[in-house]
Order: sequence, then structure tokens, then C-alpha cells
Amino acid sequence: MPIDFEVEPEFQEKLDWIDGFVREEVEPLDLYFRGEVSPFDKSNETARALIAPLQQQVRDRDLWACHLGPELGGHGFGQVRLALMNEILGRSPFAPSVFGCQAPDSGNAEILAHYGTEEQKAHYLGPLLDGQISSTYAMTEPQGGSDPGVFTCRALRDGGEWVVNGEKWFASNYRYASFLIVMV
Repeated sequence: MPIDFEVEPEFQEKLDWIDGFVREEVEPLDLYFRGEVSPFDKSNETARALIAPLQQQVRDRDLWACHLGPELGGHGFGQVRLALMNEILGRSPFAPSVFGCQAPDSGNAEILAHYGTEEQKAHYLGPLLDGQISSTYAMTEPQGGSDPGVFTCRALRDGGEWVVNGEKWFASNYRYASFLIVMV
């Protein structure tokens, strides 16, 4: 089945705005912070003060969290549109955070929305979708990298709780995360 890469004029206008916005408003953050501040660090008051107004402009343009479906506050842009957007957003480490689509938060939000308990959704999903907190995804293990076939980390039911036994490595941005999702 062929993939249609044609861009409609209305979406091209969005891409043009994103391109200019990232160049004029977001990329200067890279120079300002010079790699000393992570886009995932929600505790940095200076970063929050500079990023929050940019996030509001993105929301005002209805471009916030476009990877998500409408039920989660996004537009459900397809993969081609997201690829075209990400080509622009990839120019700055801050751009995905400004647009509410930074990994691993973007995928973790979808996992929570589909598989989280109501308590987990109430506690984590809203703040994650609003860009107030960050998350991480723990997959890599010391003996097998990211090959699930050799994972030794396990989650076992113990009464009314789950107990995770094992070791994970390289959970990106874990020090900024309010929660993590562990692949077992």
C-alpha cells in the first residue's frame, strides 16, 4: 500500500509556523542554557519561566501533544504528519517539551491512558499531559541490553501488590522523573 506524503496547504501552514517558532523562540533556549539544563528538569524555575509561555503559544495554536488522540487532548496526527513535525522539532532538545511530545513522556502517556488504573491516571496522567511532570521508561538490563528475550527482571504478585525484582540500566532522565514504567 503506497504512503501519501503530500502535505495539504492547511498543514503546510502549521509546519511553516512551527519552523519559524522553533527557529525564533525555541532554539535560543539551547544557547541560553548551553546544555546545562535538561528540558526534563521541571524543578528549574528559570527554565519553567521561559518554557511555559512558549508552551502556551503552542496550545493556543492547537499544536500541543499532537501525537495523542482527541480523547487525550491531542489531534491524533498520523505518522506522516508527526514525522514532518519531528523533523523540525528535532533541531532543539527543548522543542519536544515545548510542544508536549517529548519521549519517553509521549509514549508513557499512551501506556497510562490505555493500561493504567484509575488511581494512576488521576495521579500521573493529567500532570504528564499538562507538561508539569516528567517520566521515564526502564527497559535496558545489564546482561541483555534491550532484548526482552533475555530479561531477568520480573514483576510478581504478592497479595494486593506487585513486587519488582531485578535490575535495570540506562533509564534516561530518571533523575527528573516523577514515575517510571518498568518493562518486565
